Amino acid sequence: MEHVEITDKWLYQYMPVLDRAIIDELEKQAHTEYEFSSGFQHRMKHLIRHEAHPYLGVVQNILRRVAIFFTGIIGAALVLTMSVEAYRKEFFEAVKTIIEDTVLYKYHVSTAETEEFVINEPKYIPEGYKEIERTESNILFSIVYENEIGEMITWDQTLVLNGDSMIIDSEYDSQIIKEICGEEAFLFLYSDGFIGAYYEKEKYVYLLTADDLSVEEVCNMLESLQE
Repeated sequence: MEHVEITDKWLYQYMPVLDRAIIDELEKQAHTEYEFSSGFQHRMKHLIRHEAHPYLGVVQNILRRVAIFFTGIIGAALVLTMSVEAYRKEFFEAVKTIIEDTVLYKYHVSTAETEEFVINEPKYIPEGYKEIERTESNILFSIVYENEIGEMITWDQTLVLNGDSMIIDSEYDSQIIKEICGEEAFLFLYSDGFIGAYYEKEKYVYLLTADDLSVEEVCNMLESLQE
């Protein structure tokens, strides 16, 4: 049997050939058709929609520090046009900062006591939509609805805690402000039918996104909180 001396030069020469042969064999054995689960398809659809319309992001814990740092850099550099608005509600104070195509809400709660979280689920659901996902914690309630053609509605209720921040995309095509039960609801409309809503009520912030709902249906969902 011929003796082969393994050298670095030999490895550089023949390993790429071996790698290519292994990859070719694996590709032959791989199934070209794969049926993904409905749960996986739903999560991917939700991710794609969120990336297409980065409507909101809740910044907490580590992300909260990133948001504070980012805001500090912006202020120091003075390179972007900013508009700051502060307003006080009965349960918390909100500072609204507009930074080009982003709106940053910063919240301050005067009391140090932890509030009890009470879930407020919308009692009005547009026709044809059914609940497909629900998430509950001591500070957040989230629910997802979907109709037969795959259009989705997401409903998020967040308990406002001291120091929390929230980022909302402002690159919508138009904005409508509606008075809902004595409070202003901000509705953000996109040309492809996507719609989002930001609504503060008592000690909570409500966020709604939908692939294709009318302004009336969104308002009906928000108003149903009081029923």
